[in-house]
Amino acid sequence: MEINKKTIFDCYILAGGKSSRMGNDKGLLLFNGKPLVQKVIEELSPVVNKVIIVSNNHEYEKFGLQVLEDLIKNIGPAGGIHAALSNAQSEQIFIVSCDMPFITAQAAAYMMQNAGHTQIALPFHHGKIQPLFGVYSGQCLPKWKQLIEQGIIKLQEMITHFDLLKIDIENNKLFNDLLFTNINDKNDFNKALKQSEHGN
Repeated sequence: MEINKKTIFDCYILAGGKSSRMGNDKGLLLFNGKPLVQKVIEELSPVVNKVIIVSNNHEYEKFGLQVLEDLIKNIGPAGGIHAALSNAQSEQIFIVSCDMPFITAQAAAYMMQNAGHTQIALPFHHGKIQPLFGVYSGQCLPKWKQLIEQGIIKLQEMITHFDLLKIDIENNKLFNDLLFTNINDKNDFNKALKQSEHGN
């Protein structure tokens, strides 16, 4: 698959809502002059069929994309993925968080190209699985909902209940060490800004 070629995958950006640690909605924070979510939209739009934002904040409608609300609220990313799976029009979807300013279309395309027909395909990096930058099959929905009903909402635990393909990207030049940087608090935000000023 060519890196600049659109795939059949729909991309769901998990934008959540107001962050207690940031005091603001993370996806709307300006990062080098652009909202974080806009950076993700612009980066991934060329390699996916369409982009959908998952958020309970209607302010995201200003980006001109479909905004999908959580069907099960107040459970974090587990609820966002549930909403995405419930809305999925394609066999597999690409899930990404809104607060990852260093993601690239090339890395996303690589994940989609190598996902195969497994239920979940996620990058394995520095000994960790990254659940918010990967491919999820619509087949996951019944079990995903069941896990939520059982009170299991931590992603690292949820993914162990599925046919999981761990894609080792340790020595893959498409995935630099900054790619999985996410913004959890103001220190993360300021650190990421400094890193971007130094050309990553």
